[in-house]
Amino acid sequence: MSTPGFSGFSTPRRRPTTPGRRDHILPSFNSPASAKLSRLLESTPLEELPQEALPTDYDPPRVWFQRDEDKRQNSEFTRRVDEMVTELKRLLRERRLEHEHQVQEALERETRMARDMESLETEHRGVLDALKDELGAEDELSRMVGKLQVTEKSSREAVARLVKRKEELEVVLAGKQRVVDERREVIRVQREKNVPELKFFEERMGLTVVGGGTPSLLSFVFTLISLSDPQRPFTITLDLSQREYQATHCSPRLDGLAAHMEWLNTTRDFHGFLKRIRNDFSTLYNETI
Repeated sequence: MSTPGFSGFSTPRRRPTTPGRRDHILPSFNSPASAKLSRLLESTPLEELPQEALPTDYDPPRVWFQRDEDKRQNSEFTRRVDEMVTELKRLLRERRLEHEHQVQEALERETRMARDMESLETEHRGVLDALKDELGAEDELSRMVGKLQVTEKSSREAVARLVKRKEELEVVLAGKQRVVDERREVIRVQREKNVPELKFFEERMGLTVVGGGTPSLLSFVFTLISLSDPQRPFTITLDLSQREYQATHCSPRLDGLAAHMEWLNTTRDFHGFLKRIRNDFSTLYNETI
């Protein structure tokens, strides 16, 4: 790898002391020791001069070749980097070619497998379709059987509930019928006892007893309460289907009706109950006018 304009790495200004270099100022060549050595060399070559003839205080100048060494090391480093980069490029090319070859082989294998699967699917499609049809028919039959079983179970349960409900209703109806019969008997006996009083009420106090629309309802209509309108009706209807009498209708409405009904169910005194109701109707009418 070569870089245009690259002149090597920069060298620090100060370095540790190395062979061939002084960190102090070199002696000049015109020093006394240099002059003495020059005079000796004029008459005798340096190789022939005895060692003791050389001045002891002479230190020959040393040349610093470190810059050339730096250039050499930079060149060597650049060469090694180039070789490394070249090797890496070669490895990358080989890896890329190998990867492309592997991808191509994988695609070919996948293509062959797809063709084989398609052939196999085409070969066995008829068998699969027939099997699916059989499984669908079996599932449909299973669902139908399940529905029939559920329907049969639901029908049995519904019949059992209806039978039980019928028995319960028969018991309830029988009880209600006994209550109604008892009430009718009580009313019949009470009517026979109260015929003179009812006749007196009808003639003198304007009381009329009529049916309330069903056998268990009885309405008591009072008139002759208002002097200005003697025929104005004041009505109360009782339900006699239960042991405890209940007022189903009252016109006009009386505030103390609940207390009157409780008194009637406690004393069973119809005569006193009708008197109390007539008195309340009279009081209510006189207050409203």
